[in-house]
Amino acid sequence: IALKVEAQDKKFFHQFGIVTENDSYSSINNDGYYTNGLKLNFQWRRKQGDTALSRKLQQVEIGQFLYNAEDGHYNFSKIDRPVTGYLYGTYRQRHFNRREDLLGWDVSFGLIGKPAFGEQVQNFIHRELELYETPQWPYQLKPGWGLTGSAIWSPRLLDPSRVRHFDIKPVAGAAVGNMFTHAMVGTALLLGRFNNNSSTAFWGNHAGSQKKNREFFVFFYPSLYLQAYNATVQGTMFKKEPEVIQGRLNPFFLQGRLGFLYSGNKFYFGYSLVAENKQSLTQRKGQHYGSIQLGYIW
Repeated sequence: IALKVEAQDKKFFHQFGIVTENDSYSSINNDGYYTNGLKLNFQWRRKQGDTALSRKLQQVEIGQFLYNAEDGHYNFSKIDRPVTGYLYGTYRQRHFNRREDLLGWDVSFGLIGKPAFGEQVQNFIHRELELYETPQWPYQLKPGWGLTGSAIWSPRLLDPSRVRHFDIKPVAGAAVGNMFTHAMVGTALLLGRFNNNSSTAFWGNHAGSQKKNREFFVFFYPSLYLQAYNATVQGTMFKKEPEVIQGRLNPFFLQGRLGFLYSGNKFYFGYSLVAENKQSLTQRKGQHYGSIQLGYIW
């Protein structure tokens, strides 16, 4: 038995993941608001870092989000939310105790406006794919930077040895900083084949070297955010002049994710459809987009 446990543990010390999000992943006729996102992350745990009481995972991530109006073709008179890129880097830790409860925290440094390179990236993508030119970037948010610290907690409710193929994961979190400040609550419902909290792909930390450790499940994850500040809507906190395009933060932000996730012992792949209400009260409507994640484990 000891040899089997050691062999399993050796399979998960590093992980590289990619998340790509785009409005066109949900519909080819959908083009606006949060229009594109890309996240690259590297995760690791030390071979001697776990104890009988806890498991610790560490991760670094870089990414960029792009925000337009309701339609990317719109000119100044029709722009209904601030236009900007958000470029960031994050250091993250996740801890799982003996009960399999999750407690995580992270700290992020981010940029908005021209230093986030949103205009260059979107114009490059549209040029390479022979799409339309985007006329909105001359009115993007003023340059700004900031720090955000956040935490997440998710206790284990159901005992996997008694309830198989179904799980309920309550989630609570908060963020504080001059880029984002909010509190959130949510509940994830899982149906299918999945591992314990500390080794499941749902939390981005699949572990296992045997066929029985592979995961395939569908999930539904609604969440509610109570927002106090969002720099992609309101601009930098310390600006001296008003923005060209003013946004009005929606304090009650709803998000729902419906998707599936498969994880073998070397690769994982997932897709989710995301629906959200208005981030800015100036928007004509809410938004929806698709999220694709894939990665390699070693």
